[in-house]
Amino acid sequence: MDYSQEAPQLNNTEALLNEAEKPDFKRMGDALAQHAKLTQQDIARILELQRDKKILFGEAAKILGLITEEDLQKVLSEQFNYAYLQDGSHKISPLLIAAHNPFNVEVEQLRSLRSQLSIRWFDQGNKTLAITSVSSDDDASQLVANLAIVFSQLNKKTLLIDANLRDAKLHQLFNIETKMGLANILANRQGQYTLTRHESLPNLTILTAGTAVPNPQELLSQNNLSTLLLDLEKIYDVILIDTSPIHLGQDALTVVLKAKAAIIVAKKDNTMVVDMQQLSQQLSMTGAKLIGSVFVDA
Repeated sequence: MDYSQEAPQLNNTEALLNEAEKPDFKRMGDALAQHAKLTQQDIARILELQRDKKILFGEAAKILGLITEEDLQKVLSEQFNYAYLQDGSHKISPLLIAAHNPFNVEVEQLRSLRSQLSIRWFDQGNKTLAITSVSSDDDASQLVANLAIVFSQLNKKTLLIDANLRDAKLHQLFNIETKMGLANILANRQGQYTLTRHESLPNLTILTAGTAVPNPQELLSQNNLSTLLLDLEKIYDVILIDTSPIHLGQDALTVVLKAKAAIIVAKKDNTMVVDMQQLSQQLSMTGAKLIGSVFVDA
């Protein structure tokens, strides 16, 4: 999936290498040696090539075939406390590319979007943002899930809330089995609630939609949601809320009002411009701030 936000054309691994190896190449060499089980003879060959070519230790090791790009990324992620899934044993959906493959171009675009949202909203002292769309086919849930991951990789305490009580998807994307979530809290049927964390994404917490209910708009309209968000803002740096697409009902407008800001997700060759304009007008009527729109290209 491609995100239309302008992204800097950076080689992320190269950028991290420049920061990691200039001040302390020995630490990088030691970490790679331990991870890739390099022998002293291997290290001697790497150092010789490094001197001859005037390149970084990790690049020299890759040229000699002694480590892979995956080895390099793993060590860099550990040194910079950059969390992502590093093997295939996890059941998180492959659609969450920010967790599985954070060094590709698409995730760079997500990081660019993260930067824009930080400048326009979060860096101004705000903590909560709703994400909405015209229809379920616009892939808004997929985008907000990936966006939450990249915010958490910035070492910000990030909470992802599934307020799409009509067609919840986040529990499927993150393979969460709990049936208790936001709907249960709002219905006052769960005094103590459990937030889900993934061990490989330590800064990300997820509140699922919870039990399917017949009256989502009524639940979301209660003051309970505003109170809950105020309490959660005392704990988390960033709170992202996935909402129902507008074609399923007016729930999104209620959530956006309480979140105080929103972005619209649209899909190339799928979302009609007139529908986006209508949604934008509806959101403006809530008094919340419309930060902007994001176009995705499947």
